[in-house]
Amino acid sequence: MDARIQKTAQGFVRRAAWVVVLAILCPFMTSTTWGVPEPEPMRLRVPLPQLVPVSVHKLQGAYNGFDVSLPVPERWQVHDAVLTFSYVNSTALLRQNSRLIVKLNGRPLAQVVLEPQAPEGRVSVRLPANLLTPGYNSLSFKVTQHYVLDCEDPTAPELWTTLKLDEAYVDWTVSLKPIPLRLSALPNVVFDPVNPRPERVHIAVASPSQHDTRRAMLAASAVALRFAYRAVQFSVSDTLKPGCDNLVVGTPDFITQVLGASAPNPEGAYLEVRSMPSSAGKTNDIDQTEDPTHALILVSGPDDAALTKALQALAFLSFPFPDNSMTLVHNVVAPSVSPYEFRGMLQLDHTYTFQDLGFSSVTFQGYRPAPSILRFRLPSDILIKPHKYASLSLHVAYSAGMREDSVLALFLNGKFFFSIPLNEKSGAHYQGYRISFPTYLLRPGDNELAFHAVLTPLITGECTLIQTNHLLLTVFDDSTFQLPGISHWAALPVLGLFFKDGFPFARHPDGREAALWMPVSDFASVEAAVNLVALMSQKVGYPPLGLQVWDRLPERPSVNVLAVAPLNAFPEDVLQSAPYQLVPPVRAAYPVASPPASVTSQEEGWINNWLRRLLGRTTPIQETSQARLARADQTGGLSPNRAALMEYRLPGTSDRTLLLLTAQDAKVVAQAARSLWEYETQGACRGDLVLLDWDGPKTRVESLRVSAPYRVGSLTSLTRLDFFVYTYPWAFALSVLVALALVSFLVYRLLKGYRRRRLSAS
Repeated sequence: MDARIQKTAQGFVRRAAWVVVLAILCPFMTSTTWGVPEPEPMRLRVPLPQLVPVSVHKLQGAYNGFDVSLPVPERWQVHDAVLTFSYVNSTALLRQNSRLIVKLNGRPLAQVVLEPQAPEGRVSVRLPANLLTPGYNSLSFKVTQHYVLDCEDPTAPELWTTLKLDEAYVDWTVSLKPIPLRLSALPNVVFDPVNPRPERVHIAVASPSQHDTRRAMLAASAVALRFAYRAVQFSVSDTLKPGCDNLVVGTPDFITQVLGASAPNPEGAYLEVRSMPSSAGKTNDIDQTEDPTHALILVSGPDDAALTKALQALAFLSFPFPDNSMTLVHNVVAPSVSPYEFRGMLQLDHTYTFQDLGFSSVTFQGYRPAPSILRFRLPSDILIKPHKYASLSLHVAYSAGMREDSVLALFLNGKFFFSIPLNEKSGAHYQGYRISFPTYLLRPGDNELAFHAVLTPLITGECTLIQTNHLLLTVFDDSTFQLPGISHWAALPVLGLFFKDGFPFARHPDGREAALWMPVSDFASVEAAVNLVALMSQKVGYPPLGLQVWDRLPERPSVNVLAVAPLNAFPEDVLQSAPYQLVPPVRAAYPVASPPASVTSQEEGWINNWLRRLLGRTTPIQETSQARLARADQTGGLSPNRAALMEYRLPGTSDRTLLLLTAQDAKVVAQAARSLWEYETQGACRGDLVLLDWDGPKTRVESLRVSAPYRVGSLTSLTRLDFFVYTYPWAFALSVLVALALVSFLVYRLLKGYRRRRLSAS
């Protein structure tokens, strides 16, 4: 009996020991079998202006609101989100019935009492994860504001609350979802323009050679195009980089070198998407476990033609298709493009409907509704002339019961230029309401046409029920916008034009009128060039299929040139023409305080002023003023942690431009190219010289204009005459008088000869 008990106890102990061992080994067995354990959720603090274009907003009146579209990427699994913002309300409000309500997709999340005794507040609102859907979510701020209990004027100026949305931020707790292993997921899941974070993408190529640089450039441009307007920073090497999405671009031999036995052996142009290895180095170092949250994209082909075909297919992959993990590309036919045919770019001397420009019919409702904005782009090199006019043909309808002082005000780029009176008490419907405005209100690049409706009820007054729900105004999307014919004629160098639409290097969207010059070949220089070209491609919305890549500068280049390299790699004759000659002896320029520029019409006399008025202009065209500069030849130059971006006339040409990005070290050049993705950096790049350095993660920018301007573009004979007339009216008048005198003299001689012949015959 004791022996049986002892054996049973020993068996129980053995089973318990096995249970303990299995409990210890189970996590490791699960990890080995199923891959990498689920990563810890990320905690991100993203400023609200980085998510949506918002600033300080004032909510006026008894009932008002403001809506924004909050983006949530498809790749994010949102666990938690908290919105924090500040506000200031009027001290005249009544506490008991004045509220600020925050809604998400129509669901109220928070109600804030607007305290007159404590008018400044800070609110943190939890955004439930189950209400946040991939894509754009409606985030609404609504107010009800009162200053008396009865007999209230809902339009009283005391009723206001200001939202400080420029200081707002969202604290996200998210994890990354597994990447769907299909090519159709690339344009809207992997490279998602909804993603608010600056993405990092790594490109692996075999070497920093000229051919591989072009391949990396096309691959990076394909990725940048899918991100639309979001920043994305690229790194380049000959190995994989864990922790981010990777593109491997090369022949089957290079793919095998990177992936080992798991590499495909395609017989044609080949695209495939896989999960990233958890760790990667050379072939023997690749871990077999996978990181399913990041994509590994293979772009391959047995020869250069097939590889180029695969890269073109990747560049045009903008629709979610095909639903396979791999594809063989047999042929790619790129669409034909003409100069200035960019994404969202208006063609001159054309008429567009609002619907063509992405503006849907909008109905304004209530006392002071939020404005609606029509956005469009114009080429950077347009010659704005004062006597040219653009026109709008509006289709508008408004309801009955409005007071005569109701209006629809129109603003172009923040400047008021016209208002439509809504003074019919029974309402009205206008189709073809024509409005003309001078083209000098337009600007190169992005433009905004804003519609501000001020709708006032017919019946108002103290102790009166004031109805505002009937205040309705609709602007229909079949309204049209007509641009006149404007010449392409711009003064360079201006670095700001490059960050608008890549001008002049991307005047033709595929870059056929530009070349990339890289005097040295190393991965840091390739990384800098890839970021610069991808940024330019994103601005125009088209891959740089025609961009050439050079390792040396030809004697007579016929295209505009982008140059990327360390400072000591450039020939001395190229650097001598730069705004700052950064090689010894350094030639520098320092701004000196100067008086403001002024127009000189008063000094030209009454005749010139009268001529200008007669020709439709009261002030002369004013050229860009040149700052006074002190120039010095000295020693010294760029510090090791500083980069220079310069634009100037390409030596040996009359109208070609050189954009040069350089520093003492190639790694600093690459860092400078990555920093150009930041919108703050782009906005600070002006003139023809920019110096970049870094104070922690923030880029510090110093801009200067040094070089004398030169003009590029083409003018017709009529436009040249027109430009001469409006720029030099006195000279034009003198030319007309001389021409009239010559014609009169010729007519006089002809009449005199005719008279002599007639008298001699008689």
